[in-house]
Amino acid sequence: EHTDGIEVSMSMIHVQIKPSIRTMSVLARIVNTVQGKKGGALLVSLQNLMAKHYNGDEKGNEIILQLLNKCAAPYARMMRSWMNGGRLHDPCNEFMIEITSRAFRDSHVTIKQGMEWIDWCKVQDENVLKSISISSIDAPKKRSIFGVERHRSTSSMSAVDKVHTTGKYWRTIHACNESAPFSAHSDGNEECDDVKHLLNPLSLSRFIDHAYQKASDSLLDLLLNKYDVLSSLIFMKKYFLLDQGDFFVDFLDAAEEELVQELPNVSQGRVQNWLASSVAKTIEVAPPRTNSQENNTASHSSQLASSLRFNFKKKSLNEQLEDFHRRGNGSKKRSNQRNLSGFEALELDFESVPFPTSLVLNVQQIRSYQFVFRQIFFAKYVERQLVHMWTDHQLLKQMMVTIRREFGPTLSLRRRMIHFIQNFVYYMKFDVIEPNWRAMESKLRAAQDYCSNNDANNTSRESFPRTVDDMLMEHNQFLICIVTQCLLTNSDLIKTVTKLMTTCLLFTTEIKKFIASTKLHEYHEITRVERSKLRHGKGSKYISGAEFRAKRDERIKRCSERILGELKTPTYQHMIRRFDEVFSTHLATFMKLLKEDHGSRSNAHLANLMMQLDYNYFVSSSISTKE
Repeated sequence: EHTDGIEVSMSMIHVQIKPSIRTMSVLARIVNTVQGKKGGALLVSLQNLMAKHYNGDEKGNEIILQLLNKCAAPYARMMRSWMNGGRLHDPCNEFMIEITSRAFRDSHVTIKQGMEWIDWCKVQDENVLKSISISSIDAPKKRSIFGVERHRSTSSMSAVDKVHTTGKYWRTIHACNESAPFSAHSDGNEECDDVKHLLNPLSLSRFIDHAYQKASDSLLDLLLNKYDVLSSLIFMKKYFLLDQGDFFVDFLDAAEEELVQELPNVSQGRVQNWLASSVAKTIEVAPPRTNSQENNTASHSSQLASSLRFNFKKKSLNEQLEDFHRRGNGSKKRSNQRNLSGFEALELDFESVPFPTSLVLNVQQIRSYQFVFRQIFFAKYVERQLVHMWTDHQLLKQMMVTIRREFGPTLSLRRRMIHFIQNFVYYMKFDVIEPNWRAMESKLRAAQDYCSNNDANNTSRESFPRTVDDMLMEHNQFLICIVTQCLLTNSDLIKTVTKLMTTCLLFTTEIKKFIASTKLHEYHEITRVERSKLRHGKGSKYISGAEFRAKRDERIKRCSERILGELKTPTYQHMIRRFDEVFSTHLATFMKLLKEDHGSRSNAHLANLMMQLDYNYFVSSSISTKE
C-alpha cells in the first residue's frame, strides 16, 4: 500500500505499532477480567489485577491507575454523598449500599412511619471495596433468645458496618426534620480529592471514622437531649418493670375482679379503660422546657403513655418461652391448650412507638420488656393475694386460743409461701433490675452531659456511651442482664418457679373459700356496728359496754366452734397436707436447681436468690423436716 506516495513496509508497520502492543495487551487482559462487572466489583477487580500481575510494571500500573481514577469517580461521589448526608443516587446499582425501603429511597421518610433499622438499607458484599473488606472482621453477631443483640459497640464495628450505619444516622436526622451538613454539588477539585481518598486505604479509613463520629455525635445529641430517650426508658421501667406500686395497686383495685375470670369471659374494653385511667393518674408530667424549639416537640413519654394498651395472649409465659427455646432446633411440639385467666394472659404493648424512640425500643427490645412484665406482674399478684390472706387471718386472733392447734399447719404453710414470694419479688426488683438500671442510667446521663457540653475533646476515662451504637449497646446489655437474671432464659428454673407461684395462688383461692364459708367477715361487721353504737349511739340505738362484750364473746364462741369444726374435717386436713406436699416438692426442686447452677461464673446472680430464700437455712430446714 502507499500513503502520500510513501511506500510502507511490514517492518515499518511493526516499528510504528510496537509501542502500542504492550498497551493493547494490558487493555485486553483488563477487558477479560472486568467483563460483566460494575461499581465496587469493577474497582476491586482492577485493584486485584494490578496487585497480582502488574506489580512493578510501570506501563501496566499507569494504565490501570488511569482507569481506576475514571471508574472510581462515580463511586467516590456516592461515598461522599452517603457519608456526609445519608443521600444516595445509584441508578445502576454500583455502590456498596442498597436502599431496600421505598420511602427511604424516595426521601419521604417521616416520623410517623417508625421504621426499623433493618428495613432501610443493606450492604452489597460484591460492591465492597477491597481496602474496606480487608479491615472488616467477619464475626457472627451474638444474640439472646429474644433477638436482642449482645455486642454492638463501636469498638466491635468494622469499616463496612460504619459506612452502612453512618448514612442511616444522617437519614434519621433528616427524618426528624433536622438540618444535616450536606452539599449536593462538588467541584472538580473536591471530586479529585474524593477519588484519592477512595483509593488510599489509610485516607479512606480516616474519612469513614471521621464521618461516622460526626453523624453519631449529631444523632446522639438529638436522641438524648431533644427527644430525651432516657425519659422514655424511665417510662418503660415504671410501667413494664413495675418500678412503683401506685400504678399496680390502682389498676388492680379496679380490674382484679375482671382479671380473675377465664380469658374468654374477660371484658378487654373495660380492662383497657382501667389501664388508661391508672396511667393518667400515675404518670409523671415533665416540667416545661425553656427552649422554644424543644417545646414544639411533644414529650415522647407522653406519646408512649397515650399508645399504651393491653394484649391478652393465648399462651402462658412458660409456653411462649418454650416456643423461643424450641425455635433453634426446629421442634414443633405443641403444648396442651387451656383457658388462661386474665392475670396469666395479660401483657403490656404499644399501638405504635414514635420515631426516633423506636430505634431504641424496637420489637425485640419491647418483647424482652413484655416477658419481664408478665413475670413480675404475676409474682406481685400472687404476693397481693397472700397478703390479703394474711389480713383475713388477723381476724382470727381472738379465736387462736381455741383453734391454734388445728389451724397451725395452715399458718405455717402461709408463712413459708409469703417468705418465698416476697423474697423472689425482692430479688427481681432490687437485686436484678435496680442495680442494672442504675448502672445504665448513670452512663446515659453522663452521655447526656457530654452532648450538652459539646465537649468533643473530653479525655476522661469515665466509661459512658460516646456514640449511638454504644448507647444502644448499653440498653441491650441492660435488657439481657435482667432477662437472664430473672430466670427467663433458664427453662427448668422458670417452670419450677411458675409451679410454685401457681400453687400459692391456688392455696389462697381455697383459703378464701374457707373464710367465706365460716362467715367470719359477717361476724366482724356485726361487731363493728355494735362498737359504733357503744361509742356514738343514743336512745334506742345505745348499747352498754357489758352488753357489747357479752354479745361479742358469744359470737366469737360460735364462730370458733364453726371454724374448729371445719378445721377438723378430713377434707380440709387433706387439702392442707396436699398443698404442703406440693409446695415443699416444688421448693426443694427449685433450691436444688439453684445450687446446681449458681456456682458457674455466668450464673453468679443465682447465689443472691439462694441466699435470700435460704437465709439462716430457713428453707433447707423446712424441706428436710418435710422429708
